[in-house]
Amino acid sequence: MATARSIKNRIRSTKNIEQITKAMQAVSAVKMRRSEQVAIQSRPYALAALEILKNVRRTLKEEDSVKALIEERPVKKVALTVVTSDKGLAGSFNSNVLRKSIQIIKNSPIPVDIVAIGKKGRDFFNRRKNQTLIKEFLEAGDYVSFKETLPIAEYLQNLYVGGECDEVLLVYTNFLSALKQQVVVRKILPVTVKALEEITSTIIPTEGRFAGLPQAVDRALDKSEERYSYLYEPSLEEVLHDLLSRLVNIELHQSILEANASEHSSRMIAMKAASENAGELIDGLGITYNKLRQSIITKELTEISAGTEALSK
Repeated sequence: MATARSIKNRIRSTKNIEQITKAMQAVSAVKMRRSEQVAIQSRPYALAALEILKNVRRTLKEEDSVKALIEERPVKKVALTVVTSDKGLAGSFNSNVLRKSIQIIKNSPIPVDIVAIGKKGRDFFNRRKNQTLIKEFLEAGDYVSFKETLPIAEYLQNLYVGGECDEVLLVYTNFLSALKQQVVVRKILPVTVKALEEITSTIIPTEGRFAGLPQAVDRALDKSEERYSYLYEPSLEEVLHDLLSRLVNIELHQSILEANASEHSSRMIAMKAASENAGELIDGLGITYNKLRQSIITKELTEISAGTEALSK
Protein backbone atom coordinates (compact mmCIF):
# COMPACT_ATOMS: atom_id res chain seq x y z
CA MET A 1 0.00 0.00 0.00
CA ALA A 2 1.25 3.47 -0.90
CA THR A 3 2.42 5.65 1.95
CA ALA A 4 1.46 9.28 2.46
CA ARG A 5 4.98 10.38 1.60
CA SER A 6 5.05 8.46 -1.70
CA ILE A 7 1.67 9.91 -2.70
CA LYS A 8 2.90 13.41 -1.81
CA ASN A 9 5.98 12.87 -3.98
CA ARG A 10 3.79 11.73 -6.88
CA ILE A 11 1.63 14.84 -6.52
CA ARG A 12 4.73 17.05 -6.55
CA SER A 13 6.22 15.36 -9.64
CA THR A 14 2.88 15.43 -11.47
CA LYS A 15 2.55 19.16 -10.78
CA ASN A 16 6.02 19.68 -12.25
CA ILE A 17 4.99 17.73 -15.35
CA GLU A 18 1.81 19.82 -15.62
CA GLN A 19 3.86 23.02 -15.54
CA ILE A 20 6.12 21.71 -18.30
CA THR A 21 3.23 20.61 -20.55
CA LYS A 22 1.46 23.94 -20.05
CA ALA A 23 4.63 25.79 -21.02
CA MET A 24 5.06 23.58 -24.10
CA GLN A 25 1.43 24.14 -25.01
CA ALA A 26 1.93 27.91 -24.86
CA VAL A 27 5.11 27.73 -26.96
CA SER A 28 3.46 25.44 -29.52
CA ALA A 29 0.46 27.78 -29.74
CA VAL A 30 2.73 30.72 -30.57
CA LYS A 31 4.70 28.68 -33.12
CA MET A 32 1.50 27.31 -34.63
CA ARG A 33 0.03 30.77 -35.15
CA ARG A 34 3.21 31.96 -36.83
CA SER A 35 3.59 28.83 -38.98
CA GLU A 36 -0.09 28.97 -39.80
CA GLN A 37 0.26 32.58 -40.91
CA VAL A 38 3.24 31.76 -43.12
CA ALA A 39 1.49 28.77 -44.70
CA ILE A 40 -1.77 30.62 -45.29
CA GLN A 41 -0.11 33.73 -46.71
CA SER A 42 2.00 31.68 -49.12
CA ARG A 43 -0.95 29.69 -50.50
CA PRO A 44 -2.04 32.25 -53.16
CA TYR A 45 1.54 32.41 -54.51
CA ALA A 46 1.86 28.63 -54.52
CA LEU A 47 -1.48 28.30 -56.28
CA ALA A 48 -0.54 30.89 -58.89
CA ALA A 49 2.72 29.02 -59.51
CA LEU A 50 0.86 25.72 -59.82
CA GLU A 51 -1.56 27.33 -62.24
CA ILE A 52 1.31 28.44 -64.45
CA LEU A 53 2.89 25.00 -64.17
CA LYS A 54 -0.35 23.28 -65.13
CA ASN A 55 -0.90 25.46 -68.20
CA VAL A 56 2.74 25.14 -69.27
CA ARG A 57 2.44 21.37 -68.86
CA ARG A 58 -0.55 21.35 -71.22
CA THR A 59 1.40 23.22 -73.92
CA LEU A 60 4.21 20.66 -73.75
CA LYS A 61 2.19 17.59 -74.69
CA GLU A 62 3.69 17.46 -78.15
CA GLU A 63 7.08 18.96 -77.28
CA ASP A 64 10.13 16.72 -77.43
CA SER A 65 12.77 19.34 -76.75
CA VAL A 66 11.83 20.01 -73.11
CA LYS A 67 10.76 16.89 -71.25
CA ALA A 68 13.18 16.24 -68.38
CA LEU A 69 10.66 16.83 -65.58
CA ILE A 70 7.46 15.99 -67.48
CA GLU A 71 8.41 12.79 -69.25
CA GLU A 72 6.32 9.88 -68.02
CA ARG A 73 8.14 6.57 -68.31
CA PRO A 74 7.51 3.02 -67.08
CA VAL A 75 7.78 3.06 -63.30
CA LYS A 76 10.45 0.62 -62.11
CA LYS A 77 11.43 2.41 -58.91
CA VAL A 78 9.70 4.99 -56.69
CA ALA A 79 11.29 7.60 -54.43
CA LEU A 80 8.99 8.16 -51.46
CA THR A 81 9.64 11.48 -49.71
CA VAL A 82 8.35 11.35 -46.13
CA VAL A 83 7.92 14.64 -44.22
CA THR A 84 8.06 14.23 -40.43
CA SER A 85 9.25 16.39 -37.54
CA ASP A 86 12.66 16.65 -35.88
CA LYS A 87 11.09 16.70 -32.40
CA GLY A 88 8.65 14.44 -30.62
CA LEU A 89 5.66 15.05 -28.33
CA ALA A 90 3.52 15.96 -31.33
CA GLY A 91 0.66 13.54 -30.76
CA SER A 92 -0.18 11.40 -33.78
CA PHE A 93 1.49 13.76 -36.27
CA ASN A 94 4.46 11.51 -37.08
CA SER A 95 2.74 8.16 -36.58
CA ASN A 96 0.01 9.03 -39.11
CA VAL A 97 2.56 9.97 -41.77
CA LEU A 98 4.69 6.87 -41.12
CA ARG A 99 1.64 4.61 -41.13
CA LYS A 100 0.61 5.96 -44.53
CA SER A 101 4.17 5.50 -45.82
CA ILE A 102 4.27 1.86 -44.72
CA GLN A 103 0.93 1.29 -46.40
CA ILE A 104 2.30 2.66 -49.69
CA ILE A 105 5.42 0.49 -49.42
CA LYS A 106 3.44 -2.68 -48.71
CA ASN A 107 1.02 -2.07 -51.58
CA SER A 108 3.73 -1.20 -54.10
CA PRO A 109 4.72 -4.03 -56.47
CA ILE A 110 7.99 -2.22 -57.31
CA PRO A 111 10.95 -1.16 -55.12
CA VAL A 112 10.47 1.98 -53.01
CA ASP A 113 13.40 4.07 -51.80
CA ILE A 114 12.95 6.52 -48.93
CA VAL A 115 13.95 10.18 -48.73
CA ALA A 116 13.38 11.28 -45.13
CA ILE A 117 12.70 14.89 -44.17
CA GLY A 118 12.90 15.07 -40.37
CA LYS A 119 14.64 13.04 -37.65
CA LYS A 120 11.59 11.00 -36.71
CA GLY A 121 11.21 9.62 -40.21
CA ARG A 122 14.97 9.05 -40.50
CA ASP A 123 15.11 7.10 -37.25
CA PHE A 124 12.02 5.06 -38.10
CA PHE A 125 13.31 3.87 -41.47
CA ASN A 126 16.82 3.27 -40.14
CA ARG A 127 15.28 0.70 -37.80
CA ARG A 128 13.61 -1.07 -40.71
CA LYS A 129 16.40 -3.21 -42.12
CA ASN A 130 14.42 -4.18 -45.22
CA GLN A 131 13.94 -0.55 -46.28
CA THR A 132 16.43 1.58 -48.25
CA LEU A 133 16.94 5.09 -46.91
CA ILE A 134 18.83 6.89 -49.66
CA LYS A 135 18.85 10.44 -48.26
CA GLU A 136 17.94 12.41 -45.15
CA PHE A 137 17.28 16.12 -44.60
CA LEU A 138 17.20 17.41 -41.03
CA GLU A 139 16.68 20.71 -39.19
CA ALA A 140 14.20 22.20 -41.64
CA GLY A 141 13.31 24.75 -38.94
CA ASP A 142 10.11 25.89 -37.26
CA TYR A 143 9.48 28.53 -39.91
CA VAL A 144 11.22 26.98 -42.89
CA SER A 145 12.54 29.36 -45.55
CA PHE A 146 12.76 28.77 -49.27
CA LYS A 147 16.56 28.49 -49.02
CA GLU A 148 16.17 25.56 -46.60
CA THR A 149 13.84 23.59 -48.86
CA LEU A 150 15.72 24.34 -52.10
CA PRO A 151 18.40 21.61 -51.62
CA ILE A 152 15.63 19.05 -51.04
CA ALA A 153 13.80 20.00 -54.23
CA GLU A 154 17.02 20.02 -56.25
CA TYR A 155 17.99 16.59 -54.94
CA LEU A 156 14.60 15.10 -55.88
CA GLN A 157 14.75 16.62 -59.36
CA ASN A 158 18.28 15.30 -59.94
CA LEU A 159 17.14 11.91 -58.69
CA TYR A 160 14.37 11.83 -61.27
CA VAL A 161 16.24 13.39 -64.19
CA GLY A 162 19.23 11.11 -63.55
CA GLY A 163 17.03 8.03 -63.90
CA GLU A 164 17.60 6.78 -60.34
CA CYS A 165 13.82 6.71 -59.89
CA ASP A 166 10.86 6.92 -62.25
CA GLU A 167 8.39 8.59 -59.90
CA VAL A 168 8.65 10.86 -56.85
CA LEU A 169 5.87 10.70 -54.27
CA LEU A 170 5.49 13.07 -51.32
CA VAL A 171 3.78 12.11 -48.04
CA TYR A 172 3.05 15.06 -45.76
CA THR A 173 0.38 16.49 -43.47
CA ASN A 174 -1.86 19.16 -44.95
CA PHE A 175 -3.02 21.89 -42.55
CA LEU A 176 -6.81 22.29 -42.52
CA SER A 177 -7.35 23.95 -39.14
CA ALA A 178 -5.89 24.04 -35.65
CA LEU A 179 -7.92 20.96 -34.76
CA LYS A 180 -7.75 19.07 -38.03
CA GLN A 181 -4.87 17.98 -40.23
CA GLN A 182 -4.87 15.44 -43.05
CA VAL A 183 -2.11 13.16 -44.33
CA VAL A 184 -1.94 13.35 -48.12
CA VAL A 185 0.10 11.59 -50.80
CA ARG A 186 1.06 13.54 -53.89
CA LYS A 187 3.05 12.76 -57.02
CA ILE A 188 5.37 15.69 -57.66
CA LEU A 189 7.48 14.13 -60.45
CA PRO A 190 6.87 13.69 -63.31
CA VAL A 191 4.79 16.84 -63.58
CA THR A 192 1.30 15.95 -64.78
CA VAL A 193 -1.88 17.99 -65.10
CA LYS A 194 -3.84 15.50 -63.00
CA ALA A 195 -1.34 15.67 -60.13
CA LEU A 196 -1.32 19.47 -60.22
CA GLU A 197 -5.12 19.62 -60.10
CA GLU A 198 -5.11 17.32 -57.06
CA ILE A 199 -2.56 19.52 -55.28
CA THR A 200 -4.37 22.78 -56.01
CA SER A 201 -7.68 21.31 -54.85
CA THR A 202 -6.26 20.43 -51.42
CA ILE A 203 -4.18 23.52 -50.65
CA ILE A 204 -7.26 25.51 -49.59
CA PRO A 205 -9.56 23.80 -47.05
CA THR A 206 -13.24 23.42 -47.94
CA GLU A 207 -14.35 23.88 -44.32
CA GLY A 208 -13.25 25.64 -41.14
CA ARG A 209 -11.70 29.00 -40.47
CA PHE A 210 -9.44 29.04 -43.54
CA ALA A 211 -12.01 27.81 -46.04
CA GLY A 212 -12.34 29.88 -49.19
CA LEU A 213 -10.76 30.22 -52.58
CA PRO A 214 -8.41 33.08 -53.51
CA GLN A 215 -8.52 34.30 -57.07
CA ALA A 216 -5.51 32.20 -58.01
CA VAL A 217 -7.32 29.04 -56.95
CA ASP A 218 -10.42 29.89 -58.95
CA ARG A 219 -8.30 29.99 -62.07
CA ALA A 220 -6.24 26.94 -61.14
CA LEU A 221 -9.38 24.85 -60.63
CA ASP A 222 -11.13 26.11 -63.71
CA LYS A 223 -12.50 23.12 -65.61
CA SER A 224 -13.37 25.06 -68.75
CA GLU A 225 -11.57 24.67 -72.02
CA GLU A 226 -9.88 28.05 -71.66
CA ARG A 227 -6.14 27.90 -72.26
CA TYR A 228 -3.43 30.38 -71.45
CA SER A 229 -0.84 31.06 -74.14
CA TYR A 230 2.72 32.12 -73.37
CA LEU A 231 5.45 33.79 -75.37
CA TYR A 232 8.92 32.36 -74.62
CA GLU A 233 12.06 34.44 -74.91
CA PRO A 234 14.84 33.80 -75.72
CA SER A 235 13.58 30.26 -76.48
CA LEU A 236 11.12 27.69 -75.21
CA GLU A 237 13.81 25.27 -74.08
CA GLU A 238 15.90 27.84 -72.17
CA VAL A 239 12.93 29.37 -70.37
CA LEU A 240 11.26 26.11 -69.38
CA HIS A 241 14.47 24.47 -68.25
CA ASP A 242 14.57 27.05 -65.45
CA LEU A 243 10.82 27.66 -65.03
CA LEU A 244 9.75 24.05 -64.47
CA SER A 245 12.46 23.53 -61.90
CA ARG A 246 11.47 26.67 -59.98
CA LEU A 247 7.81 25.75 -59.95
CA VAL A 248 8.54 22.29 -58.58
CA ASN A 249 10.65 23.97 -55.88
CA ILE A 250 7.65 26.10 -54.90
CA GLU A 251 5.39 23.05 -54.84
CA LEU A 252 7.68 21.23 -52.39
CA HIS A 253 8.22 24.35 -50.27
CA GLN A 254 4.48 24.87 -49.80
CA SER A 255 4.03 21.23 -48.75
CA ILE A 256 6.69 21.56 -46.04
CA LEU A 257 5.10 24.80 -44.80
CA GLU A 258 1.80 22.95 -44.45
CA ALA A 259 3.56 20.14 -42.55
CA ASN A 260 5.22 22.64 -40.17
CA ALA A 261 1.91 24.28 -39.30
CA SER A 262 0.34 20.84 -38.77
CA GLU A 263 3.21 19.77 -36.50
CA HIS A 264 2.87 22.73 -34.13
CA SER A 265 -0.90 22.39 -34.10
CA SER A 266 -0.70 18.70 -33.25
CA ARG A 267 1.86 19.35 -30.50
CA MET A 268 -0.28 22.10 -28.99
CA ILE A 269 -3.30 19.79 -28.82
CA ALA A 270 -1.20 16.95 -27.38
CA MET A 271 0.26 19.18 -24.66
CA LYS A 272 -3.21 20.53 -23.83
CA ALA A 273 -4.47 16.97 -23.37
CA ALA A 274 -1.41 16.09 -21.27
CA SER A 275 -1.99 19.13 -19.02
CA GLU A 276 -5.62 18.17 -18.51
CA ASN A 277 -4.69 14.58 -17.73
CA ALA A 278 -2.06 15.74 -15.24
CA GLY A 279 -4.65 17.96 -13.54
CA GLU A 280 -7.07 15.04 -13.24
CA LEU A 281 -4.31 12.82 -11.85
CA ILE A 282 -3.36 15.47 -9.27
CA ASP A 283 -7.00 15.71 -8.14
CA GLY A 284 -7.24 11.92 -7.81
CA LEU A 285 -3.96 11.70 -5.90
CA GLY A 286 -5.10 14.54 -3.61
CA ILE A 287 -8.26 12.63 -2.72
CA THR A 288 -6.25 9.45 -2.08
CA TYR A 289 -3.78 11.37 0.07
CA ASN A 290 -6.52 12.98 2.14
CA LYS A 291 -8.24 9.63 2.69
CA LEU A 292 -4.97 8.02 3.75
CA ARG A 293 -4.13 10.90 6.09
CA GLN A 294 -7.62 10.74 7.61
CA SER A 295 -7.29 6.99 8.18
CA ILE A 296 -3.93 7.54 9.92
CA ILE A 297 -5.43 10.23 12.16
CA THR A 298 -8.40 7.99 12.99
CA LYS A 299 -6.07 5.11 13.81
CA GLU A 300 -3.96 7.31 16.11
CA LEU A 301 -7.03 8.64 17.90
CA THR A 302 -8.31 5.11 18.38
CA GLU A 303 -4.99 4.02 19.87
CA ILE A 304 -4.91 7.05 22.22
CA SER A 305 -8.47 6.35 23.35
CA ALA A 306 -7.71 2.68 23.94
CA GLY A 307 -4.55 3.54 25.91
CA THR A 308 -6.37 6.10 28.05
CA GLU A 309 -9.13 3.61 28.80
CA ALA A 310 -6.57 0.92 29.76
CA LEU A 311 -4.74 3.28 32.12
CA SER A 312 -7.96 4.35 33.85
CA LYS A 313 -8.80 0.80 34.93
